[in-house]
Amino acid sequence: MRFFQKIKNWKTVRGWHIWKLKLVDARLYFVSMIVGLLTGLIAVCYHYLLYFLLHIRSDFFASRPAWYWHILLFLLFWGILMFVSFLVGRMPLISGGGIPQTRGVINGRITYKHPFVELVSKFAGGILSVAAGLSLGREGPSVQIGSYIGSLVSRWTHILQGERKQLLAAGAGAGLAAAFAAPLASSLIVIESIERFDAPKTAITTLLAGVVAGAVAGLVFPVNPYHLIEVSEPVLTFLVRMKYFLLLAVIISIAGKIYSVLMISFKRVYSKVKSPVYIKMFYLVLVAYIISLMQVNLTGGGEQFLLQQAQNGSTEIMWVLAVMLLHFGFSVCSVSSGLPGGNFIPTLVTGGLLGQLVGLVAVKYGIIEPPNITYVMLISMSAFLVAIERTPLTAIVLITEITGHFEVFYPSVVVGGLTYYFTELLQMKSFNVILYEDMINSPDFREENRYTLSVEVMTGSYFDGKAVSELSLPEHCVIINVHRDGKNLVPAETSLIPGDQVQIEMDSQDIEKLYEPLVSMANIY
Repeated sequence: MRFFQKIKNWKTVRGWHIWKLKLVDARLYFVSMIVGLLTGLIAVCYHYLLYFLLHIRSDFFASRPAWYWHILLFLLFWGILMFVSFLVGRMPLISGGGIPQTRGVINGRITYKHPFVELVSKFAGGILSVAAGLSLGREGPSVQIGSYIGSLVSRWTHILQGERKQLLAAGAGAGLAAAFAAPLASSLIVIESIERFDAPKTAITTLLAGVVAGAVAGLVFPVNPYHLIEVSEPVLTFLVRMKYFLLLAVIISIAGKIYSVLMISFKRVYSKVKSPVYIKMFYLVLVAYIISLMQVNLTGGGEQFLLQQAQNGSTEIMWVLAVMLLHFGFSVCSVSSGLPGGNFIPTLVTGGLLGQLVGLVAVKYGIIEPPNITYVMLISMSAFLVAIERTPLTAIVLITEITGHFEVFYPSVVVGGLTYYFTELLQMKSFNVILYEDMINSPDFREENRYTLSVEVMTGSYFDGKAVSELSLPEHCVIINVHRDGKNLVPAETSLIPGDQVQIEMDSQDIEKLYEPLVSMANIY
């Protein structure tokens, strides 16, 4: 009887913990919506200020002022970039986009030691860099701002250690959702690029945060400029259509390979150049200013120029080719500088202009009609993003979601799938993965020899019901703490149950290869 009573008591305790675990999950989902709300509010302010400054900048160049005003503005932009470079020098984590940094924090490679200060610096640095004319994306700072908010909220709400990564990922996704008003794509990019294993819970938290952030952005910016793009699907036979899609995928794959190799190579070379920062910033501002004098909308990421071409674009093939190459070269210089800003929008612009070029050639040879060029542009934007970022689901859904044109969805699936396959043959790696690897191997981020990974035990997992002493962990991995019901338990004397937060310490160089195996031991996914 005592034996059966023990089993009954164990089931009661176990049932209580499972029920409590569901309440903890509900709290996490609620907090993720708060993260989405805060991220949406801050991202809206970020985008509003950025649009305001870019509008002033555009009006200035359109007014054709006297020469001395150009000198003053040039010196102002130079000073701005010097200031932003100073911020990056003091806080290396705010450089570039936000995806590699967020992934590093989730993996335990890096820590947001001063999240609020870095958030403010990223906010200011992102606005100033793009407003000065650099070809950087507004989405990058939004992503990292969201991850900073997730980090701060996790501290303020005393969220469980193992759930902080979900809030970081949710914040990052909310930042992208606020930038593009695309909550579904924001969830997918988090799963494909940031938190690729603990997908179900991450997907829910990110989607909730993204929906809230996207709703906030939609209230402030009710008109999505991408919705103004008109698309006309070409009338082609199935065989001709497939041949055209195949050719388009080949062109995009080769162009993507060149784009990625040059971007990464130039970025690595740029960091090794011994010239003073003020000299580098001088040349960067000089290039931006010269381009602004010729075509101001091509600077600041080039998004406005892309929208103009999609709505009323040029029909001159050589002119579009020259502009595309100019934008690509300027984007390489801008991204290589390491100043705050993303690479999504420059990638989309390059892909869109490449699609316009291919479309114009197809019109010249009578394959499609002029109204069909935007159809090719949208497909190319999606496929080029697949080639560079290696995130096919995100790319396909993002273009469909921001434009509202479902007629490009299936063609994007075909061309994007072919592009993904061809870029596999070309042995291309994701641009953000390369940046992440470069980041964690740089001297600024190789500070600790041991890292701690927090995982949550789930029902039916390998950890569930086992004593810590019975677990077979990878070499050099040690469970240093078990957190349950607000208490820290001695690992050696503990049997794990659902809801336990287990902290595993390992060598820093092993985190990338052991992250997924260790998470799989605690989860059932």
